[in-house]
Amino acid sequence: MTAGTRVRPPSPRMPAAVVRSGVVIAALLAGFVGVACSSPDTDPAQERQERVEERLRSSFSDTQARCIVDRSDPAVIRALDRTADLEPDNELMASYSEAVADCVTDPVGPTTDPGLPRTTSTAPPG
Repeated sequence: MTAGTRVRPPSPRMPAAVVRSGVVIAALLAGFVGVACSSPDTDPAQERQERVEERLRSSFSDTQARCIVDRSDPAVIRALDRTADLEPDNELMASYSEAVADCVTDPVGPTTDPGLPRTTSTAPPG
């Protein structure tokens, strides 16, 4: 320092500001760690099914929506998650329409493999 230079004493408010900054930084880090570690076992397919089922509930009962998701193959669920408008002549639309028809008719009936013919009744032919 040169002669005549005055040194300012530290501000009495500085320690409080530093403490507040440290608290803010710690809170932000805790938030980032919480988000990063919140759910490492998240299954994208399950998340898709949940989003599609939630959308279907705006038009169908909870039971029907669950049934449609259960009876639709993964390709249909992916398509429904990406768009609200499937092309009418699309194979996925045909599969989705079949699941809707089955689930509206018999939402608690047996869930079948998407590749097999569906039955809406388990009663023997009379």
